[in-house]
Amino acid sequence: MDNKELEIILNAANDKDVKNDFLMKEEQHILKLTAKICGKSLSMSDDEWSVGLNAMSYAIDTYNPDKGEFWSYAAIVIKSRLTDHYRKVKGSEVLVDGDAFSGVLDEEANDSGLRREIASKTMVTDYDPVRDEIEALTEELSDYNISFFDLAGNSPKAGKTKDTCVSILKAIFTPPPLTESIKSNKSIPVKELSKRLKFSKKLTDRYRKYLIVSTLILDGDYPELSEYLHDAKMAIKSIDADGR
Repeated sequence: MDNKELEIILNAANDKDVKNDFLMKEEQHILKLTAKICGKSLSMSDDEWSVGLNAMSYAIDTYNPDKGEFWSYAAIVIKSRLTDHYRKVKGSEVLVDGDAFSGVLDEEANDSGLRREIASKTMVTDYDPVRDEIEALTEELSDYNISFFDLAGNSPKAGKTKDTCVSILKAIFTPPPLTESIKSNKSIPVKELSKRLKFSKKLTDRYRKYLIVSTLILDGDYPELSEYLHDAKMAIKSIDADGR
């Protein structure tokens, strides 16, 4: 999102005309995003469209840049409203596409991994431990110039890349752990890691945010979020068993 669009959204919260103009301009984007969250095609005659549009209006009213990127936040609000809608109508559950969680509309995406899990579990309810952990993590990440949504948007897709990232995370936690180095320097200690594991520096550059966010989750008090990093969590647990 560029600064101009951000300014419009912030103004829209206090100016009904600006909001209506924005909603009208973005109605196709909102419709496609809502359809992607639902996992089915929609038209403006469907109930879901009204739910999505009202949710977008609410997202504009309640958005704060501290919540992360606007479209990512809006996707959470839309999902929450749709979840409530389906529960009331037929008690069904919304099937969420992981890309929709970040507000990105990639028609060719086919990733059923971490991003889909996070998206399907994260909703705004009266009590939601996942949401509470996301809020706490977002505050912790403020010093890193990273958003929680970078975990969803920058997670590795390919099996080999996933395995390598798991190996890197395991190496980070292998005694003596490098977690404090990451927290102090706000970066991946590539030089130290290279002494423990062979990997491509290009890969760590590409997935730097993912590796940092994952490290903070696995090293912190985030039991719900850590479940979405199951493979890495199990690899780290195995350190005590095999000593490396």
